[in-house]
Amino acid sequence: MTWITSTARALGHLLLNLPLGVLYFTVLAVGLSLGAGLLITLVGIPILIGMGWVVRTLADVERARLNAFLATTLRAPYREPAPETGWVARLAAIAKDPATWRDFLYLALRLPIGIVTFATMIAAWAITMALLLSPVSYWLGFFRVDIAGLVFDGPKTMVLATIAGLMSVVLAVATTHGLAKLERMLASALLDTSPEELKRRVDDVTRSRSRTMTAADQERRRLERDLHDGAQQRLVSLAMTLGLAQEKLESDPEQGARLVREAHDEAKRALQDLRDLARGLHPAILTDHGLEAALPALAARCPIPARVDVAVSPRPGVAAESAAYFVVAEALTNAARHSRATQVRVTARREQDLLTVDVWDDGIGNATATPGGGLAGLTDRVEALEGRLTISSPDRGPTLLHVEIPCGS
Repeated sequence: MTWITSTARALGHLLLNLPLGVLYFTVLAVGLSLGAGLLITLVGIPILIGMGWVVRTLADVERARLNAFLATTLRAPYREPAPETGWVARLAAIAKDPATWRDFLYLALRLPIGIVTFATMIAAWAITMALLLSPVSYWLGFFRVDIAGLVFDGPKTMVLATIAGLMSVVLAVATTHGLAKLERMLASALLDTSPEELKRRVDDVTRSRSRTMTAADQERRRLERDLHDGAQQRLVSLAMTLGLAQEKLESDPEQGARLVREAHDEAKRALQDLRDLARGLHPAILTDHGLEAALPALAARCPIPARVDVAVSPRPGVAAESAAYFVVAEALTNAARHSRATQVRVTARREQDLLTVDVWDDGIGNATATPGGGLAGLTDRVEALEGRLTISSPDRGPTLLHVEIPCGS
């Protein structure tokens, strides 16, 4: 029965082309006419630019419809907006993206194509159903075939009409699937991601993973250095102190007791070093209680007053959660060291399968992701998860770090 389902979906898609084509044509005509008519007052400029966003939204509707009805796998082909841009610049970037103009062409073609597909489907299936129902109309007394003035209404004609109806089913199904195939080809050419764009994205992911591996190697070396220079040296000192205490306990118990106390203090300092090191790897509070507990704890250690608003239920996946935590940790560290800010706001939200994190401060701005810096490393970490990190930090501030990470439960 698969072919019946696929035919029904294709027929539904083709019949919807006309009403949706009328809707799209009306929206485009009104928006462009209004924007062009108001150009003299400069109000038309934002209207025309905003039409790019409208076109993309309608194209997303078409992609979803094609994927649902015709089993396509269309993906949004849009370029990522440049970081550190406002909404006006983002709308302008949408208008300059070639994918937006391909969307516009596709939407403009919906009305003429819709007229053709609607008329063809109505004609093909109406004739088919009329012929298939010949026995019913004959039984009700309505059967009548008029060819060049000659009237045929007998049982033989009814049988021939029914056979013709069965043959017409094959023709109607073939026509439906043929038009649906043309629809898929047109959508693939205008709405889908181009091979060049896919290649660019693959190259970006490859470079991002390469940078992530380099950063991981550097982090491993840093941990080795921290262990060697910190906890390891304290443990060596602890062992030597305990050895001296063991020798002195018999000959000079008071001196031996003093050395034991020193060893105890050294052991506590070594334990603190190990805790600090472990916190840099993966905090226990994040593992046990998630971002809703870890981010407030992180903000509590920040020397700048920080407000935290977290709503990420259900908990994201481990990788997304970890990336979000270290993004906030790095952002708070940078704000404390460089921004001269007096307040910080941290917001984390989960909407379906997307985790978003915003870190805002009222500092002096000019924050950038310099190669080899902390923000660049966080960018690589986020991009390795197919996420996005953008920074808006104009001169004199404020600074906003925005992160979007795909996540799963």
